[in-house]
Amino acid sequence: MNIPQTTRFAALASLVLAASQAGAAPNLIDQAYGAGAGSFELGVYVPRGSGLSNFQSLLAGASTLTGWQVGGLGVDWLGTPDYAAASGLHAVDLGYFDVAAGSVSVTLPTQVGATYALDFMAAAVAGFPSYTNTGTVSAGSLVAAGFSVPFSAANAFSAQVYFPQSFSFVATSISTVVSIAAAVAGTSYGPVIDDVSVTLLSAVPEPGTWALWALGGTMLLARRFRR
Repeated sequence: MNIPQTTRFAALASLVLAASQAGAAPNLIDQAYGAGAGSFELGVYVPRGSGLSNFQSLLAGASTLTGWQVGGLGVDWLGTPDYAAASGLHAVDLGYFDVAAGSVSVTLPTQVGATYALDFMAAAVAGFPSYTNTGTVSAGSLVAAGFSVPFSAANAFSAQVYFPQSFSFVATSISTVVSIAAAVAGTSYGPVIDDVSVTLLSAVPEPGTWALWALGGTMLLARRFRR
């Protein structure tokens, strides 16, 4: 049976809300597409070669990375040990090999009006004008927010130092596109990202909850007036 994407996302959003109310904070990316999707571990990895060719170039429109769509002009999917990952075996370089900026985006089920945390790790290699350490993130109410990270040692591909990046956004639809992009157009390398997670921070109360709050407020006011 072919279930419409909007219906599937609405069901997933309900499950996430239930889990959050139970005290859990699951990564929506892994929950929607499989464990490891948020850290770019899922997909068919076919590198150019070994050593400094241990990466796979993905052009715009590619969906090789499970759950993710490639935008801009392309990105490079990196492999360890030749390119350090924050965790696991893989990371994504938002600078495409043929000197072009790229992006990755993932579509997630969200609750309209709810607030979400967007966290990821970012690194930059250094030493050449065509490298960059800056990028932007967009999701829901968050539009092209910038981030930058300190450069690692020159040519330190296998020892990239990662730094945590944290943002929050309010969902404006039942499905939200989370996008992370390189900020410099003509870049061969960087920034590099890994371990992307989106978690629910605060949900929108159900109508019944609003009614209880309103009733409680009315009762408190009534008590004050009686006094």
